[in-house]
Amino acid sequence: MPNFFLNRLWQTFVVMLGCLPGLAHSQPQPRPRPPSVAFYYGAQPPLADLKAFDIAVVEPDFVPDPRAHARAPADGAHELYAYVSLGEVHPTRSYYASLPAGSLRGSNAAWGSRVIDQAAPGWQAFFLDTVIAPLWQRGWRGFFLDTLDSYQLFADTDDARRAQQAAMVAILREFKRRYPDGKLMLNRGFELLPQVAPLVSAVAAESLYQGYDAAANAYRPVPQADRDWLSDRLREARDRYHLPAIAIDYVDPAAPGARELARATAARIRADGFIPWVADGGLGSLGVGTLELLPRTVLVLVNGAGNDLHLSEGQRFLGIQLNHLGLRYELLDLATTPLPEGVLAGRYAGVVSWMRSGERHPALGPWLARRAAEGVRVAMFNALGFTPDQALLQPLGLQMQPPPAPGRLQIQSRDSGLVGFEAEPLPDRSALSPLRLADGAPARSLLRLADSRGNSYDAAAITAWGGYVLAPFAIQEVPGADFQHWVVQPLAFLREALALPALPVPDVTTEGGRRMLMVHVDGDGFASRAEVPGTPYASEIMEKQFIDRYRLPSTVSVIEGELSASGLYPQASAALEAIARRIYAQPQVEAASHSYSHPFNWAAAMKDTGPANRLKLPGYTLDLTREVQGSMAYINGLLPAGKTASVFLWSGDCVPPAAAIAETARHGYLNLNGGDTTITRSRNSWTEIASQGIRKGGWYQVYAPHQNENVYTNDWTGPFYGFERVIETFELTGAPHRFKPIDIYYHVYSASKPASIAALHRIYQWAVAQPTTRVFGSQYIRKVMDFESATIARDHATGELVVRTGADLRTLRLPAAAPLPGLGEGIAGFTPGPAATYLTLSGAQARIGPAAAGAAPQVYVAEANGAISELRRGPGELQFTLTVNGAGLGLLALASPAACSLSIDGKPVTPVRPGAGRFTTTAQAPSDKRMNNTSYYEFGSPSSLQTTRYLARVRCAA
Repeated sequence: MPNFFLNRLWQTFVVMLGCLPGLAHSQPQPRPRPPSVAFYYGAQPPLADLKAFDIAVVEPDFVPDPRAHARAPADGAHELYAYVSLGEVHPTRSYYASLPAGSLRGSNAAWGSRVIDQAAPGWQAFFLDTVIAPLWQRGWRGFFLDTLDSYQLFADTDDARRAQQAAMVAILREFKRRYPDGKLMLNRGFELLPQVAPLVSAVAAESLYQGYDAAANAYRPVPQADRDWLSDRLREARDRYHLPAIAIDYVDPAAPGARELARATAARIRADGFIPWVADGGLGSLGVGTLELLPRTVLVLVNGAGNDLHLSEGQRFLGIQLNHLGLRYELLDLATTPLPEGVLAGRYAGVVSWMRSGERHPALGPWLARRAAEGVRVAMFNALGFTPDQALLQPLGLQMQPPPAPGRLQIQSRDSGLVGFEAEPLPDRSALSPLRLADGAPARSLLRLADSRGNSYDAAAITAWGGYVLAPFAIQEVPGADFQHWVVQPLAFLREALALPALPVPDVTTEGGRRMLMVHVDGDGFASRAEVPGTPYASEIMEKQFIDRYRLPSTVSVIEGELSASGLYPQASAALEAIARRIYAQPQVEAASHSYSHPFNWAAAMKDTGPANRLKLPGYTLDLTREVQGSMAYINGLLPAGKTASVFLWSGDCVPPAAAIAETARHGYLNLNGGDTTITRSRNSWTEIASQGIRKGGWYQVYAPHQNENVYTNDWTGPFYGFERVIETFELTGAPHRFKPIDIYYHVYSASKPASIAALHRIYQWAVAQPTTRVFGSQYIRKVMDFESATIARDHATGELVVRTGADLRTLRLPAAAPLPGLGEGIAGFTPGPAATYLTLSGAQARIGPAAAGAAPQVYVAEANGAISELRRGPGELQFTLTVNGAGLGLLALASPAACSLSIDGKPVTPVRPGAGRFTTTAQAPSDKRMNNTSYYEFGSPSSLQTTRYLARVRCAA
């Protein structure tokens, strides 16, 4: 293997990208892999997707804070590099007008830019002070220097060329003197390497096999002579100077077979020993490199009609379905936002629309047709959203039909696996879209209707470009009720219409193979008196009967305006703050803010800052900084040393505008609440399950997994025991598909009435009887945020999937029938679950591939009630750390082909006979059927309330 793998940059990635780290004495360290690199210069870069790559070069004007997107090696190393043109400047650059006099020498007509004289007086200082310094101050630490050979457009003698080269060398040296921690990647600049190689992290060059002529906007193969010359230069950079050598090639994204050509070109570059990136000529798309991203973002088109997008049907009905399929989504409001153009293939897993009947968006139909032609799958719900005409429908394999004859429509055929899920289809002639599949079209009708004249209509279908299901066969109103039923099976329809591959998907419901359990409390009613003897504060009942008794990890908030001396109850402030201090002193409790003035309607309160939409606090005008930062500072003043509040729980309607969400995120706070998951046996529909959250203006609101007692008690009017029905919600969101963790979410005032207190006890008792992994609210929020930025990519060199989940998400989910992968990098074990197999991860990155043919089975973690990390695997050995929250024993199940022994913190542990409800796997066969033994272990102190880290070491007989 070429020794360029040992250079400076690659050593940065050894920890992050190395093969399986074996136990120190059991196997040699593998050679590090080269870094994966991507280039994306377009506006609105897909920053979450780019985290699949170790380095992503972007236009810095489109990324306000690069530090917010960086990841440490332990979390799946990722760094953004700023694109900076050293040799040219475009007139649109903000600093163009202030360039030093005499610094411009000629033009590059192909790109519309001006060429810079590197030796011009004042240019070096201007470049470092005006171009680089502001970027450094914004947090950029990596820089991709482009156009290093543009001086050749005007320097026509050897002396002139040497002067330009010497000036650039001086600039690079001064850069490293000022910024010794800065990283430089050069585009070409081969003639500079003898003098600057020690200053450089990598070298790139364009057009090794496939080139792009910007002047002619033409793509063409690179001539052999040019290819040979460039290959020699890259090889020299790699072998002589020990630098990663990157080849950037270009393929026309609109050409037939473009993606296949990009993959083939990347493979040729990789076979030459260089790092590939193959994309469009403007580098405005996600191309193919060392890795190829498998997109997991869906663009969801809705019409907000001036309302908050949480009310849109696409958000309400499709959000959780997309989440469960492992997809994040971007809502695009056709009422306010133009449809995106450019290359969407490779960036989106598909486009989904939910239009209302009667809506007409003239640009939508042609735009969807272009997406279908591009190969981006499209799934349409409820209505087309545009006026169909035959010219538009023909390429989609559809044709117009005459309106149906008077009389009743008959169901001619249906796919019973997809249609009739929660409600039977009820044909409605007045709602029918007169469409049918064209004869011979490569499509499958899911629901075909016929009228009395023999005309047939396809109301739902899977097509070559995706699929559609039109009203009223997506959802159906439940007569006499205020909710809907699904007619189509949404998961199955989306999976087939979007042609989703059977990939492992990130999962936020499960840790260690066990459903997660959390508690979070809104501070409303902290000052209320309980209707029990002695009339103590409800907060005291909560403290003694629930926090002290059940000892579950709990996120507890207060409303500053209720507790503080300047709030509503100054005479009770001292007593209330004392209760809060006692609660927050407990190790199983984390503190949260429920705002300063408890806005009832966030949008209205921000528009009218008076007291109409919040608590009436003396002399206060609503201010977001005061609501968020001010209340967090107040709560931090109630905490013992070593604790800090990090969670903000939305109040009132829990529908914050983007500006409010931004206020929490910009200051590093996590946010939670909203969502309205209210499925019960009497409202038994997946339409009653909310998504994991919603993105507004680029900021993400995390929804509460379940709803509080207010929903179950008719807005706290009774019956006050009604909250116990949340147990139905827990059960229905746990099976047959596990959509949600268990979240006991209530207000403090639930501890104020005997009936609600009794209901809370029943809920807690049900929850603690389940085999769960207990987590804090902040941990759940971080997992959801990791879900939003997790990536899955294909390593074409090995065939493996490279999954990066971030610092906190540690579970992937596979279809139950899917074959188990090998125990590769980052995989601790497998657990069978509802309609799935859960993969427990031990770190932020996993490499997933099939088990090696004939490989002997290895011991793995079948179940654990905490997070696995620092896993090391060797022949017959397994070592890892298990982190368990709150009270109770550490629980661990190991599946192995032979007898094994376990030690915890160096002390041997004896297997136990698992008690009822203690483990999830006792009634199930191991995921790997070759395992002869599943051993169960309990260890630690049941009285400890601290989060505990255990060092586990497993040794198995040969």
